[in-house]
Order: sequence, then C-alpha cells, then structure tokens
Amino acid sequence: MIRLGTRGSKLALAQAHFVTDRLCALGAEVEVTIITTAGDRATSSPPDSGITGIFVKELEAALLEGSIDIAVHSLKDMTVMLPDGLTLGAVLARGSPYDALVSRERGLGVDDLPEGACVGTSSPRRRAQLLHYRPDLRVSPLRGNIDTRLRKLDAGEFDAIVVAHAGLERLDMQDVRPSVIPPDVCLPAPGQGALALEMRDRDGEVADLVCALEDAATCACVTAERAFLRALGGGCHAAVGALARHEGEGLRLEGCVASADGAVLMFSEAEGSLADAEGVGIVCAEELIAGGARSLIEGNE
Repeated sequence: MIRLGTRGSKLALAQAHFVTDRLCALGAEVEVTIITTAGDRATSSPPDSGITGIFVKELEAALLEGSIDIAVHSLKDMTVMLPDGLTLGAVLARGSPYDALVSRERGLGVDDLPEGACVGTSSPRRRAQLLHYRPDLRVSPLRGNIDTRLRKLDAGEFDAIVVAHAGLERLDMQDVRPSVIPPDVCLPAPGQGALALEMRDRDGEVADLVCALEDAATCACVTAERAFLRALGGGCHAAVGALARHEGEGLRLEGCVASADGAVLMFSEAEGSLADAEGVGIVCAEELIAGGARSLIEGNE
C-alpha cells in the first residue's frame, strides 16, 4: 500500500486523485492521507513574508517521519532546496504554466479592465508585473481557495482576480471564462502548472513506481526555472517570474525580477540544451544579477 499525502483543498485533492489514478494504472494500491499545512490555516491574511514552503512543510515532515510515502505538491509551492532525506521523485507532464485573469464581467483580459480597476492577488510576482504593465490598476491582497476567491469577486470586492490557469483546468472551471495572461505581460512562477511527487531518499520500491510518471521535457523546463530562482536567491515573496519552453532538444528560458511596486522590471533570457537545463537557469540569472537584480529582491523582502 502506497500512502499518498496531500493538502485537503478541492484543487489539492483533484491533483492527488489524478496522481492516484496513474499509480493505480501501474498496479499500485494507494491510500490518500490529507494533511493540513500552515498555508491552509493562513486563509484570512497573507502569511509572514519570512515563511517559505508554507504549503509543503507539514507534508515533508510526514514523509520524514514515515507516515506517508509520497507527497503531491504544486511544484511552484516547493522550496528550491529540499530537506535532507527527501528527493524530488518525479515531475509530471505540465498543465498550463500561465496566470489567468477572471473578471466580474466574465471574459475580460488585462487590457480590457477599466482604468483604476481593483485586481485581487497576494502574489508579489503578479502584483509587480501587473503594475508594471498597467500602473493605473489597484492591486489588493486576496487569499483563500479558488471558491473563496470567486465568491469575493462576485460579491463586488474586486473587479478581477488572478489565479493559476492550471488550477482552473484541473477543476474544470472554464465556465468562469478565464483570460490567459500572456507571458510578455506576466511571467509565471517557476514551476507553475507542474505537479511534483516528493519522496524519501533510497526508497527503492516507491521510486520504481514514481519514476514511471516522470515527464522528461517538463522536468528539464522546471529544472531550469528552479535553478534560475535558486541562483537569484529569491524566496517565495520575491517578485520573480520564469518560464522555460522546449523544442526538440533545445530549451529557452525567460526570466524577470521586479520591484515590489512594479516601477522597475528586469528581463533576461538564455538558451541551451535540455541536458543542460540547470546551466541555462544559472546563465539567465547571472545576467540579471550583473544588472543589479539582487537589490530588487532584497527590497521586496
């Protein structure tokens, strides 16, 4: 029996059942265990900016103590350095990596919002890039699961909200008529749209099952994005975006760092091979560091 750990939100459970179905197809017996994280408890206000891995730490603790065998994460929630004793067992084929705008008047894009519109998001990355593109917008904090966010939108607290497009797809919520935000307006978070399976080191029986779910191209792309974030030294509250795309054996990474108010946005890109994904991420970050990106990151923390 494989014990699969997950958060208890509607989206997390949908992702866990997606993974369970694939493990069962490989002949495994799977038991889903729901674990409440600090991020789930911090629904009324943004978490302390010093906290990293707020949606994963309790799951990692359960792995280390042996009460679960695999943890399912949205990769964008994971820290770039894993705790000793744990490893990233597999990255599944990626869903949409992009952000999406959901407007009260359904179907509007960022360019369609009226001047001074109020947009809800607690992501420093989204806030900074939106304000860089549309300085007239009012960006206000918004937390909670997707249902909570949509209720606040429909209640008139916001003109629009920004969420991960992949989450809407996995919950089959296309009826809210999301408008995908182009990456030249808002680069996504490193790893966004990808599901990751974390496990204990040297757990051979689990590893044999998990590795069968790995998508090599997605793994290379997110490796470049996470290497970019790690080289910059950015935490979960840094306004850092990254997106890698592959074609054949080639890989192209776009990355950005912005000031908290969006007034300054630095952009870089790098190319290389899938086999050198980490090196591509480092090169892309080094270009920004040479231009002073670290001062922007430190100003956000």
